[in-house]
Amino acid sequence: MEVVIEQGALKGLKKKTLLSNKPYVSFLGIPYAQPPVNDLRFKAPVKHPGWSGVLNAVSERDKCTQYVFMTNHIVGSEDCLYLNISVPQQNELNGKLAVMIFIHGGAFNYGSGSMNEYSPDYFIDESVIVVTINYRLNALGFLNLDIDECPGNVGLKDQLFAIKWVKANIAAFGGDVNNITIFGESAGSASVHYHTISPQSRGLFQKAIMQSGSAFNPWAFTENHKASAYKLAKNLGCLSNDPKEILKYLKNVSAIDLVKETEFKDETDFMDYKFVPSIESDVISNPFLPAHPKTLATSTFPVPVIIGVNNMEGIVALTEDRISLFSDDHHITDEISKLFRNRYSTETISKIKNFYFNKSNISSETMKLENICNLHSDVFFFNGVYETFDCFLKQNGSPVYEYEFKFDGELNGAKNMIFATRPILRHAIKGACHADDVNYFFRDLSGVDPKPNSPELEMCKMMCKMWTNFAKTSNPNSPDLSFKWINATACDLKYLSIDGDRTCMIQGMMNNKRFRFWKELSESIV
Repeated sequence: MEVVIEQGALKGLKKKTLLSNKPYVSFLGIPYAQPPVNDLRFKAPVKHPGWSGVLNAVSERDKCTQYVFMTNHIVGSEDCLYLNISVPQQNELNGKLAVMIFIHGGAFNYGSGSMNEYSPDYFIDESVIVVTINYRLNALGFLNLDIDECPGNVGLKDQLFAIKWVKANIAAFGGDVNNITIFGESAGSASVHYHTISPQSRGLFQKAIMQSGSAFNPWAFTENHKASAYKLAKNLGCLSNDPKEILKYLKNVSAIDLVKETEFKDETDFMDYKFVPSIESDVISNPFLPAHPKTLATSTFPVPVIIGVNNMEGIVALTEDRISLFSDDHHITDEISKLFRNRYSTETISKIKNFYFNKSNISSETMKLENICNLHSDVFFFNGVYETFDCFLKQNGSPVYEYEFKFDGELNGAKNMIFATRPILRHAIKGACHADDVNYFFRDLSGVDPKPNSPELEMCKMMCKMWTNFAKTSNPNSPDLSFKWINATACDLKYLSIDGDRTCMIQGMMNNKRFRFWKELSESIV
């Protein structure tokens, strides 16, 4: 299949879906902006000039430069602004297809839009076009020196540039330019939230899906961008305090050294990333984040939204080294204090500790681990997502569908990995960890495929059916689902509990007791 767009002609790769052998074409490694190298490093993305002849879009390009924990290596390249488009071969439908743009997670420091991790088979079976994108990460994507030549948030601006590229070009692939849904998980979900509040993204998409992340989560935004930028420069040998001098110096440091030096965070600082989105200075032209996210969120342009969490996001904190940090009373106080970067008073820390770790809450080892998990879930995911949900409801212009994903199956990849050497805990602690939903949407080509006729397979079909229904019509429901997902309103809170055969609507606020505790706590501190 050959497609001609403004940049030139493209030839794709023919594939078939796992479940129904449906033919589709993937166009891999399409450049959506110029390589952000040399003088373009740290700058907002620039239009790609195109190519002559036919671009053989049959293999992916490098992921953006990043550190890999497993191997302790830096991988990827600065030349990484590419996207992948997968298109069902539509013989039976001549209409324009709904378009879904996926933004990957990874704390703004890791990950890519690679088909190895995000193969769109299950979505393609539902006849939508799927786009996955790369965007700059870590200091290369989020260094902010408060000057136009290094404005900050260029990783988010890459995403914006890719969304604009899709809007300008997707008609050539059979897509509907007026029916674009952006969706993402974790930092990808926080990114989606940023696009719903940035004045720059307005009108470029029609719907948004947020899975386990918000701009209001502590790891998704920093107010200390200046200190981090200066510390990075100093550690790399630049002693100047002039942002222009620092920029000049950092442009000549290799990408590998730059990323290596950003891994300077203290190992005990859980989810404390230095190079993430930040407010842009008044001197920046066309800022993506001209003000604090909480200010911007009060006047967003409403679009229909799906927003939700996994019920045990905080399992990510149950690594062996972290569990040991909660060994006794004194250590628990220390850890809670650290989670809040020592910003809370002794009295507040004591209230939090008593809420999660009083005698009745930790009467068994499993219960204690569940409460370590609940504390991390609330602090790093739930509180920010609930606040975002509340903001969307107050806008009151478009439907808001809330969910909690709690399905615990063989494809729960993150949970399986965290408990790989501790199978007893894997079974004792029920529910879905952060990122456990991903494999029910995307086929991980290096992982495990769902078994025929398994609950996992049904889950993949059900999740993609709801997400694609929503992408097509703004409504996740269809007659072939055994339940009806009803949107929440400010005066009628409800959410869908997603758990295989047990999926059902639940009235009220999710985790109501914990939600009320944090609400009262924040009101008492103000």
